[in-house]
Amino acid sequence: MPVKFLPDVALADVAYEATASSLQVLFEECARGLTEVMVDPKTVRAREKRTLRVSSEDTDRLLYDFLTELIILKDTDSILFKSYSVKLGKDGKSLVCAASGEVIDRERHDLRNDAKAVTMHLFGIRQEGMTWKATIVLDI
Repeated sequence: MPVKFLPDVALADVAYEATASSLQVLFEECARGLTEVMVDPKTVRAREKRTLRVSSEDTDRLLYDFLTELIILKDTDSILFKSYSVKLGKDGKSLVCAASGEVIDRERHDLRNDAKAVTMHLFGIRQEGMTWKATIVLDI
């Protein structure tokens, strides 16, 4: 499983660690982990497509800003995504993501936690051999 939830990090937080074979796939796995925290992705249909463009000062901050953008879209447009295709800029400071999902349907979606923010607690990207890993803690 590319995402492993980390118990007992904090009472009002959910933590997970994502792993992938490339940095681009790591960003996708981190987004999928965020989705898993908020909703059962099996209950979300890919009815609407969005193109997200995010840039930041470095790769760690780019991941932070990308996940934050997904939370903002959930809060402002009431949309949850189930699939992500990320293309990173060569410098690792920008991305374009094609995301598919739909507007929240409280009758049909199996909603879980309302992620409010990505925290900096334990946050980071690291490479271990040929594997990329990220630790994410969400305020819920």
